[in-house]
Amino acid sequence: MGILERLTRPARSPRERFADQVLAELRRLGFTDAEFRPTQFAIVCECGQDAYSTLFLSKAFSQYQRKPGDRKQFVREFVAHSLTPPVQPASFAEALPELRLALRHAARGTRTLRRPALPHLDEVVLAGDVPLDIDSPARWGVSAEAIFAAAHHRTLARAELPSSAGFFGPSVLHVPDYGGEQLVSWVLLEGWLAELDEQVGGRAVAFLPSTLMLLVCADEPRLVEQLYELAADEYARTPRPLSPMAYTTDDEGRVVPFLPERGHPAYPAAARAARRLAVDVAEHQRRTLGDPRLAGATLTARPDGTAFTSAQWAVGTPALLPAVDLVGVSVPGEKVFHVPWALLVEADLVLEEIEYRPSRFSVTPAPSPASLGYLRERAVRC
Repeated sequence: MGILERLTRPARSPRERFADQVLAELRRLGFTDAEFRPTQFAIVCECGQDAYSTLFLSKAFSQYQRKPGDRKQFVREFVAHSLTPPVQPASFAEALPELRLALRHAARGTRTLRRPALPHLDEVVLAGDVPLDIDSPARWGVSAEAIFAAAHHRTLARAELPSSAGFFGPSVLHVPDYGGEQLVSWVLLEGWLAELDEQVGGRAVAFLPSTLMLLVCADEPRLVEQLYELAADEYARTPRPLSPMAYTTDDEGRVVPFLPERGHPAYPAAARAARRLAVDVAEHQRRTLGDPRLAGATLTARPDGTAFTSAQWAVGTPALLPAVDLVGVSVPGEKVFHVPWALLVEADLVLEEIEYRPSRFSVTPAPSPASLGYLRERAVRC
Protein backbone atom coordinates (compact mmCIF):
# COMPACT_ATOMS: atom_id res chain seq x y z
CA MET A 1 0.00 0.00 0.00
CA GLY A 2 1.41 3.40 -1.00
CA ILE A 3 1.96 6.35 1.33
CA LEU A 4 -0.81 8.42 -0.30
CA GLU A 5 -3.31 5.57 0.07
CA ARG A 6 -2.36 5.14 3.72
CA LEU A 7 -2.93 8.85 4.38
CA THR A 8 -6.26 9.10 2.56
CA ARG A 9 -8.02 5.88 3.51
CA PRO A 10 -10.65 6.22 6.30
CA ALA A 11 -9.39 5.53 9.81
CA ARG A 12 -10.53 2.19 11.19
CA SER A 13 -12.78 2.31 14.23
CA PRO A 14 -11.74 0.78 17.57
CA ARG A 15 -14.13 -2.14 16.90
CA GLU A 16 -12.52 -2.78 13.53
CA ARG A 17 -9.02 -2.59 14.99
CA PHE A 18 -10.02 -5.13 17.65
CA ALA A 19 -11.37 -7.44 14.93
CA ASP A 20 -8.09 -6.99 13.02
CA GLN A 21 -6.15 -8.18 16.08
CA VAL A 22 -8.38 -11.24 16.51
CA LEU A 23 -8.02 -12.12 12.83
CA ALA A 24 -4.24 -11.74 13.08
CA GLU A 25 -4.16 -14.10 16.06
CA LEU A 26 -6.32 -16.68 14.28
CA ARG A 27 -4.03 -16.59 11.27
CA ARG A 28 -0.98 -16.88 13.50
CA LEU A 29 -2.51 -20.12 14.78
CA GLY A 30 -3.05 -21.37 11.23
CA PHE A 31 -6.74 -20.58 10.72
CA THR A 32 -6.44 -18.97 7.30
CA ASP A 33 -10.14 -19.26 6.43
CA ALA A 34 -11.43 -16.54 8.75
CA GLU A 35 -13.60 -13.58 7.77
CA PHE A 36 -14.80 -10.50 9.68
CA ARG A 37 -18.53 -9.78 9.42
CA PRO A 38 -18.94 -6.14 10.56
CA THR A 39 -22.75 -6.21 10.61
CA GLN A 40 -22.77 -8.99 13.20
CA PHE A 41 -19.46 -7.88 14.76
CA ALA A 42 -18.30 -11.46 14.46
CA ILE A 43 -15.57 -13.48 12.85
CA VAL A 44 -16.50 -16.62 10.93
CA CYS A 45 -13.77 -19.19 11.35
CA GLU A 46 -13.81 -22.67 9.84
CA CYS A 47 -12.20 -24.51 12.71
CA GLY A 48 -13.97 -27.85 12.40
CA GLN A 49 -16.04 -27.57 15.58
CA ASP A 50 -19.77 -27.01 15.34
CA ALA A 51 -19.94 -24.77 18.40
CA TYR A 52 -17.08 -22.49 17.54
CA SER A 53 -17.30 -21.70 13.87
CA THR A 54 -18.19 -18.11 14.80
CA LEU A 55 -16.48 -15.79 17.28
CA PHE A 56 -18.84 -13.06 18.45
CA LEU A 57 -16.80 -10.06 19.53
CA SER A 58 -19.12 -7.66 21.39
CA LYS A 59 -18.59 -8.99 24.92
CA ALA A 60 -14.86 -9.49 24.42
CA PHE A 61 -14.49 -5.98 22.98
CA SER A 62 -16.18 -4.46 26.03
CA GLN A 63 -13.78 -6.35 28.31
CA TYR A 64 -10.87 -5.39 26.07
CA GLN A 65 -11.68 -1.69 26.46
CA ARG A 66 -12.02 -1.88 30.23
CA LYS A 67 -9.16 -4.27 30.92
CA PRO A 68 -5.78 -2.68 31.71
CA GLY A 69 -2.50 -4.40 31.00
CA ASP A 70 -1.29 -6.43 28.04
CA ARG A 71 -4.03 -6.18 25.42
CA LYS A 72 -2.15 -8.42 23.00
CA GLN A 73 -2.20 -11.13 25.65
CA PHE A 74 -5.93 -10.52 26.17
CA VAL A 75 -6.58 -11.18 22.48
CA ARG A 76 -4.51 -14.37 22.60
CA GLU A 77 -6.40 -15.63 25.62
CA PHE A 78 -9.78 -14.76 24.07
CA VAL A 79 -8.99 -16.68 20.88
CA ALA A 80 -7.55 -19.64 22.78
CA HIS A 81 -10.62 -19.83 25.03
CA SER A 82 -12.99 -19.53 22.03
CA LEU A 83 -11.31 -22.44 20.25
CA THR A 84 -11.03 -24.74 23.28
CA PRO A 85 -13.35 -27.77 23.01
CA PRO A 86 -16.15 -27.43 25.58
CA VAL A 87 -16.28 -29.71 28.62
CA GLN A 88 -18.63 -32.65 28.06
CA PRO A 89 -21.28 -33.62 30.66
CA ALA A 90 -20.09 -36.47 32.87
CA SER A 91 -23.29 -38.52 32.73
CA PHE A 92 -26.58 -38.91 30.90
CA ALA A 93 -28.46 -37.89 34.06
CA GLU A 94 -26.42 -34.69 34.30
CA ALA A 95 -27.00 -33.82 30.65
CA LEU A 96 -30.68 -34.84 30.41
CA PRO A 97 -32.34 -31.60 31.67
CA GLU A 98 -30.37 -29.54 29.13
CA LEU A 99 -30.59 -31.76 26.05
CA ARG A 100 -31.93 -30.18 22.86
CA LEU A 101 -31.61 -30.51 19.10
CA ALA A 102 -29.67 -28.38 16.66
CA LEU A 103 -29.29 -28.48 12.88
CA ARG A 104 -25.87 -28.28 11.25
CA HIS A 105 -24.31 -28.82 7.84
CA ALA A 106 -23.77 -32.48 7.10
CA ALA A 107 -20.36 -33.83 8.04
CA ARG A 108 -18.56 -37.02 8.88
CA GLY A 109 -15.10 -37.19 10.36
CA THR A 110 -15.73 -34.61 13.08
CA ARG A 111 -16.01 -35.37 16.79
CA THR A 112 -19.65 -34.27 17.05
CA LEU A 113 -22.41 -36.81 17.70
CA ARG A 114 -24.73 -36.43 14.71
CA ARG A 115 -27.06 -38.22 12.33
CA PRO A 116 -28.62 -37.32 8.95
CA ALA A 117 -31.78 -35.25 9.18
CA LEU A 118 -32.40 -33.65 5.75
CA PRO A 119 -30.35 -33.56 2.54
CA HIS A 120 -26.98 -32.04 3.44
CA LEU A 121 -28.14 -31.30 7.01
CA ASP A 122 -27.52 -33.27 10.20
CA GLU A 123 -29.14 -33.10 13.60
CA VAL A 124 -26.80 -32.84 16.57
CA VAL A 125 -27.55 -32.90 20.28
CA LEU A 126 -26.60 -30.05 22.57
CA ALA A 127 -26.34 -30.10 26.35
CA GLY A 128 -27.00 -26.43 26.92
CA ASP A 129 -24.68 -24.90 24.35
CA VAL A 130 -22.24 -27.82 24.25
CA PRO A 131 -22.44 -30.23 21.28
CA LEU A 132 -22.14 -33.81 22.48
CA ASP A 133 -19.17 -35.73 21.14
CA ILE A 134 -19.18 -39.16 19.53
CA ASP A 135 -17.91 -40.81 22.73
CA SER A 136 -20.98 -39.75 24.75
CA PRO A 137 -22.99 -42.99 24.25
CA ALA A 138 -20.12 -45.23 25.36
CA ARG A 139 -19.11 -42.91 28.20
CA TRP A 140 -22.66 -42.75 29.55
CA GLY A 141 -23.65 -46.37 28.85
CA VAL A 142 -26.68 -45.42 26.72
CA SER A 143 -27.34 -45.75 23.01
CA ALA A 144 -27.09 -42.88 20.56
CA GLU A 145 -30.74 -43.52 19.69
CA ALA A 146 -31.73 -42.97 23.33
CA ILE A 147 -29.80 -39.69 23.42
CA PHE A 148 -31.48 -38.41 20.25
CA ALA A 149 -34.91 -39.53 21.51
CA ALA A 150 -34.38 -37.67 24.78
CA ALA A 151 -33.26 -34.57 22.88
CA HIS A 152 -36.38 -34.70 20.71
CA HIS A 153 -38.58 -35.05 23.79
CA ARG A 154 -36.89 -32.18 25.65
CA THR A 155 -36.97 -29.94 22.58
CA LEU A 156 -40.66 -30.63 21.97
CA ALA A 157 -41.42 -29.66 25.55
CA ARG A 158 -40.02 -26.17 24.99
CA ALA A 159 -41.07 -25.67 21.34
CA GLU A 160 -43.43 -22.71 21.77
CA LEU A 161 -43.08 -19.74 19.46
CA PRO A 162 -41.31 -16.89 21.25
CA SER A 163 -42.90 -13.48 21.75
CA SER A 164 -40.51 -12.09 19.13
CA ALA A 165 -42.25 -14.14 16.41
CA GLY A 166 -44.43 -12.03 14.15
CA PHE A 167 -46.08 -11.88 10.75
CA PHE A 168 -45.01 -10.04 7.62
CA GLY A 169 -48.40 -9.55 6.04
CA PRO A 170 -51.00 -12.28 6.53
CA SER A 171 -48.97 -15.30 5.44
CA VAL A 172 -45.28 -14.98 6.37
CA LEU A 173 -44.23 -15.90 9.90
CA HIS A 174 -40.82 -14.53 10.96
CA VAL A 175 -39.22 -16.21 13.98
CA PRO A 176 -35.84 -14.75 15.04
CA ASP A 177 -33.76 -16.73 17.50
CA TYR A 178 -32.51 -14.03 19.86
CA GLY A 179 -32.13 -16.42 22.76
CA GLY A 180 -30.09 -19.16 21.08
CA GLU A 181 -32.89 -21.71 21.38
CA GLN A 182 -31.86 -23.47 18.13
CA LEU A 183 -35.49 -23.09 17.14
CA VAL A 184 -34.82 -23.86 13.47
CA SER A 185 -34.39 -27.47 14.62
CA TRP A 186 -38.05 -27.53 15.67
CA VAL A 187 -39.00 -28.36 12.09
CA LEU A 188 -37.62 -31.84 12.85
CA LEU A 189 -40.18 -32.41 15.61
CA GLU A 190 -43.07 -34.66 14.65
CA GLY A 191 -46.08 -32.60 13.60
CA TRP A 192 -44.59 -29.22 14.56
CA LEU A 193 -44.35 -27.70 11.10
CA ALA A 194 -47.73 -29.06 10.02
CA GLU A 195 -49.33 -27.32 13.02
CA LEU A 196 -48.38 -23.98 11.45
CA ASP A 197 -50.59 -24.60 8.39
CA GLU A 198 -53.53 -22.85 9.98
CA GLN A 199 -51.48 -19.87 11.13
CA VAL A 200 -50.03 -19.12 7.68
CA GLY A 201 -53.22 -19.98 5.79
CA GLY A 202 -52.04 -22.94 3.73
CA ARG A 203 -49.53 -25.75 3.69
CA ALA A 204 -46.54 -24.44 5.63
CA VAL A 205 -43.24 -23.95 3.79
CA ALA A 206 -40.24 -23.28 6.04
CA PHE A 207 -36.97 -21.55 5.24
CA LEU A 208 -33.93 -22.00 7.49
CA PRO A 209 -31.36 -19.58 6.04
CA SER A 210 -29.56 -19.21 9.35
CA THR A 211 -29.33 -21.03 12.66
CA LEU A 212 -30.69 -17.75 14.03
CA MET A 213 -33.82 -17.35 11.88
CA LEU A 214 -36.88 -19.29 10.76
CA LEU A 215 -39.28 -18.08 8.05
CA VAL A 216 -42.57 -19.86 7.36
CA CYS A 217 -45.06 -19.00 4.63
CA ALA A 218 -48.10 -20.48 2.96
CA ASP A 219 -47.60 -22.62 -0.13
CA GLU A 220 -48.62 -19.87 -2.52
CA PRO A 221 -46.40 -19.95 -5.64
CA ARG A 222 -45.47 -16.26 -5.93
CA LEU A 223 -45.06 -15.91 -2.18
CA VAL A 224 -42.72 -18.90 -2.04
CA GLU A 225 -40.74 -17.44 -4.92
CA GLN A 226 -40.26 -14.18 -2.98
CA LEU A 227 -39.25 -16.05 0.17
CA TYR A 228 -36.56 -17.94 -1.74
CA GLU A 229 -35.02 -14.58 -2.68
CA LEU A 230 -35.21 -13.31 0.90
CA ALA A 231 -33.74 -16.55 2.27
CA ALA A 232 -30.90 -16.46 -0.27
CA ASP A 233 -29.96 -12.94 0.86
CA GLU A 234 -30.01 -13.91 4.54
CA TYR A 235 -28.05 -17.11 3.87
CA ALA A 236 -25.34 -15.11 2.06
CA ARG A 237 -24.87 -12.48 4.76
CA THR A 238 -25.41 -14.28 8.06
CA PRO A 239 -22.42 -15.44 10.14
CA ARG A 240 -24.29 -18.70 10.83
CA PRO A 241 -25.67 -19.93 7.49
CA LEU A 242 -27.71 -23.13 7.46
CA SER A 243 -29.70 -23.65 4.25
CA PRO A 244 -31.05 -21.60 1.34
CA MET A 245 -33.57 -24.38 0.62
CA ALA A 246 -37.24 -24.61 1.60
CA TYR A 247 -38.92 -27.44 3.50
CA THR A 248 -42.49 -28.62 3.91
CA THR A 249 -44.43 -31.71 4.99
CA ASP A 250 -45.52 -34.68 2.92
CA ASP A 251 -48.89 -36.45 3.13
CA GLU A 252 -47.67 -38.41 6.17
CA GLY A 253 -46.59 -35.25 7.97
CA ARG A 254 -42.85 -35.86 7.55
CA VAL A 255 -40.59 -32.89 6.87
CA VAL A 256 -39.13 -33.02 3.36
CA PRO A 257 -37.46 -30.58 0.96
CA PHE A 258 -39.90 -28.39 -0.93
CA LEU A 259 -39.49 -29.49 -4.56
CA PRO A 260 -41.69 -27.49 -6.93
CA GLU A 261 -42.38 -28.93 -10.35
CA ARG A 262 -41.19 -27.36 -13.59
CA GLY A 263 -43.41 -24.41 -14.39
CA HIS A 264 -43.77 -23.38 -10.75
CA PRO A 265 -42.53 -19.78 -10.31
CA ALA A 266 -40.08 -20.93 -7.64
CA TYR A 267 -38.65 -23.86 -9.63
CA PRO A 268 -35.43 -22.04 -10.76
CA ALA A 269 -34.83 -20.65 -7.26
CA ALA A 270 -35.37 -24.05 -5.66
CA ALA A 271 -32.92 -25.69 -8.05
CA ARG A 272 -30.29 -23.02 -7.37
CA ALA A 273 -30.79 -23.29 -3.62
CA ALA A 274 -30.32 -27.07 -3.62
CA ARG A 275 -27.11 -26.72 -5.61
CA ARG A 276 -25.86 -23.84 -3.45
CA LEU A 277 -26.25 -25.93 -0.31
CA ALA A 278 -24.60 -28.99 -1.88
CA VAL A 279 -21.57 -26.94 -2.95
CA ASP A 280 -21.24 -25.15 0.39
CA VAL A 281 -21.42 -28.37 2.39
CA ALA A 282 -18.88 -30.09 0.10
CA GLU A 283 -16.52 -27.13 0.50
CA HIS A 284 -17.02 -27.14 4.27
CA GLN A 285 -16.11 -30.84 4.26
CA ARG A 286 -13.00 -30.19 2.16
CA ARG A 287 -11.74 -27.42 4.46
CA THR A 288 -12.56 -29.31 7.65
CA LEU A 289 -10.92 -32.62 6.72
CA GLY A 290 -7.98 -31.09 4.88
CA ASP A 291 -7.56 -34.14 2.63
CA PRO A 292 -5.82 -33.05 -0.60
CA ARG A 293 -7.73 -35.71 -2.54
CA LEU A 294 -11.04 -33.92 -1.89
CA ALA A 295 -11.88 -32.03 -5.08
CA GLY A 296 -13.40 -28.57 -4.85
CA ALA A 297 -16.99 -27.94 -5.93
CA THR A 298 -18.24 -24.80 -7.66
CA LEU A 299 -21.61 -23.31 -8.53
CA THR A 300 -21.96 -21.46 -11.84
CA ALA A 301 -24.95 -19.36 -12.90
CA ARG A 302 -26.09 -19.31 -16.50
CA PRO A 303 -27.48 -16.20 -18.22
CA ASP A 304 -30.99 -17.69 -18.17
CA GLY A 305 -30.98 -17.85 -14.37
CA THR A 306 -30.32 -21.58 -14.04
CA ALA A 307 -27.19 -22.91 -12.39
CA PHE A 308 -24.99 -25.99 -12.38
CA THR A 309 -22.41 -27.53 -10.09
CA SER A 310 -19.04 -28.73 -11.26
CA ALA A 311 -15.76 -30.27 -10.12
CA GLN A 312 -12.51 -31.07 -11.90
CA TRP A 313 -10.86 -34.46 -12.26
CA ALA A 314 -7.17 -34.47 -13.09
CA VAL A 315 -6.76 -37.89 -14.70
CA GLY A 316 -3.93 -39.85 -13.10
CA THR A 317 -4.17 -37.99 -9.78
CA PRO A 318 -5.95 -39.50 -6.75
CA ALA A 319 -9.23 -37.66 -6.32
CA LEU A 320 -12.44 -37.84 -4.33
CA LEU A 321 -15.16 -36.06 -6.30
CA PRO A 322 -18.43 -34.69 -4.94
CA ALA A 323 -21.58 -35.58 -6.84
CA VAL A 324 -22.03 -32.66 -9.27
CA ASP A 325 -23.82 -31.85 -12.52
CA LEU A 326 -20.68 -31.64 -14.67
CA VAL A 327 -17.13 -32.91 -14.28
CA GLY A 328 -14.22 -31.21 -16.00
CA VAL A 329 -11.90 -33.97 -17.23
CA SER A 330 -8.29 -32.84 -17.37
CA VAL A 331 -5.99 -35.17 -19.31
CA PRO A 332 -2.31 -34.17 -19.34
CA GLY A 333 -1.50 -32.29 -22.53
CA GLU A 334 -5.14 -31.83 -23.54
CA LYS A 335 -7.78 -29.16 -23.16
CA VAL A 336 -10.25 -29.74 -20.33
CA PHE A 337 -13.60 -31.12 -21.48
CA HIS A 338 -16.81 -31.50 -19.48
CA VAL A 339 -19.12 -34.47 -19.11
CA PRO A 340 -22.34 -35.03 -17.14
CA TRP A 341 -21.95 -36.84 -13.84
CA ALA A 342 -24.26 -39.60 -15.05
CA LEU A 343 -21.77 -40.41 -17.80
CA LEU A 344 -19.02 -41.21 -15.28
CA VAL A 345 -21.43 -43.50 -13.46
CA GLU A 346 -22.48 -45.16 -16.71
CA ALA A 347 -18.83 -45.72 -17.66
CA ASP A 348 -18.19 -47.28 -14.21
CA LEU A 349 -15.41 -44.77 -13.48
CA VAL A 350 -16.55 -43.68 -10.00
CA LEU A 351 -17.04 -45.58 -6.75
CA GLU A 352 -18.80 -44.17 -3.70
CA GLU A 353 -16.66 -44.08 -0.56
CA ILE A 354 -19.23 -44.73 2.13
CA GLU A 355 -17.22 -43.27 5.02
CA TYR A 356 -17.76 -39.74 3.72
CA ARG A 357 -20.75 -37.52 4.37
CA PRO A 358 -21.57 -35.69 2.18
CA SER A 359 -20.85 -38.40 -0.36
CA ARG A 360 -17.50 -38.57 -2.12
CA PHE A 361 -16.55 -40.76 -5.05
CA SER A 362 -13.14 -42.11 -5.92
CA VAL A 363 -12.31 -42.17 -9.63
CA THR A 364 -10.52 -44.84 -11.58
CA PRO A 365 -6.85 -43.86 -11.29
CA ALA A 366 -5.87 -44.97 -14.80
CA PRO A 367 -8.90 -45.11 -17.13
CA SER A 368 -8.39 -46.92 -20.39
CA PRO A 369 -8.00 -44.99 -23.66
CA ALA A 370 -11.38 -46.45 -24.70
CA SER A 371 -13.07 -45.02 -21.58
CA LEU A 372 -11.54 -41.58 -22.14
CA GLY A 373 -12.56 -41.71 -25.78
CA TYR A 374 -16.12 -42.54 -24.76
CA LEU A 375 -16.15 -39.48 -22.48
CA ARG A 376 -14.68 -37.17 -25.14
CA GLU A 377 -17.35 -38.19 -27.67
CA ARG A 378 -20.08 -37.21 -25.23
CA ALA A 379 -18.54 -34.01 -23.85
CA VAL A 380 -20.93 -31.10 -23.43
CA ARG A 381 -20.59 -27.34 -23.45
CA CYS A 382 -21.04 -25.60 -20.09
